[in-house]
Amino acid sequence: MKVIQIVGRSNAGKTTFMKDLIRALSAYGTVGAVKHLGHHHGFQLEPGKDTTAYYESDAAISSGVDDEKSVFIRRENDLDSTLQVLCNAGIEYAVLEGFKARPFPRIVIGDLQSENVVLRNPSVDEVIAALPGFEDYYTTEGLVRELRRECGTLNGGVVLTFSGPVKYPEFPTTSVRKDLEAVPGIIGARLHHQKSGLHAGEDRIYIAILAEQNREALAAAGDAIDRLKRKLP
Repeated sequence: MKVIQIVGRSNAGKTTFMKDLIRALSAYGTVGAVKHLGHHHGFQLEPGKDTTAYYESDAAISSGVDDEKSVFIRRENDLDSTLQVLCNAGIEYAVLEGFKARPFPRIVIGDLQSENVVLRNPSVDEVIAALPGFEDYYTTEGLVRELRRECGTLNGGVVLTFSGPVKYPEFPTTSVRKDLEAVPGIIGARLHHQKSGLHAGEDRIYIAILAEQNREALAAAGDAIDRLKRKLP
């Protein structure tokens, strides 16, 4: 999932730009939007509604579904848990408004001074062209979804996943992926090194392997994992 962060001063035009960007990105994949509401502008739940009553009764998640949409109220109030929900749901582009304290590569609207700036006051087309410069954010489920999309195998096959902390500043994801995909019986593989500077916690490595659905393919996947272990620094 590609994370595109937009920051700027109040009334700089962030929301208008985000709306245009979301429409454009939707032609390339599914889009999720997250706005930082701030300490003094919390979202007010509508009083008297059942979903509000369930939340006030300590439900971890209160939800409602109508003929057009669903609404969820979650108790988690941190950005990472929200990004995890989006990634697990198969969102391909997460557009963030605000969260200036998080060091994601970003777009600045207006004259705000900031770090990690990819673009300042760009057009939507300029953002689309610059997408490789923005950070990827994955969960195990999100990586599996992307692997299946890339391989054109939404169903079938055997999926093996691994995740865990790593202590190395650079992990050879590209070379390891090539080694995995060279093993007979492996349809495809994806690896992602999630850096701690961009999320809460430590560096983690996520691995997803898609194999053919037979015993030989599983044996090949086991051999691939052994190769992976030998690649670790």
